[in-house]
Amino acid sequence: MKRKKKITIAIGLLFIGILLWQFGFFNRFNYLTAKIDSWRDSARIVSTGPPLHPCGVPCIGLKEKYGFHESNVGCVMTGPTIRGIESYNAEIEKYLTKRNGKDWRKKYQAELDLLIKNNMLE
Repeated sequence: MKRKKKITIAIGLLFIGILLWQFGFFNRFNYLTAKIDSWRDSARIVSTGPPLHPCGVPCIGLKEKYGFHESNVGCVMTGPTIRGIESYNAEIEKYLTKRNGKDWRKKYQAELDLLIKNNMLE
């Protein structure tokens, strides 16, 4: 190959790599891993920041009933990581709506509120 063609290919690959990195494809949670997790029926809803409330066995059972687990990734993240998590959660939300029906969030929240009200989280 000629030198000019090699440089063009290298610049193209570098551009594609930067683009994939900016959309979070080199992180654990991104669009592709969301598709894979939905195919495997091992969906996760990813949250950031400190956990809202401790979740015991009844809460975990409720999440399994609706077909997901919850992952908390912490507070300090880069822009590409945040974009990857947002695309992951969007795809998982589509999967869970297809699996549980249109108003599954309201039903889940009502059952979770009942667990919180009855102090059954731990």
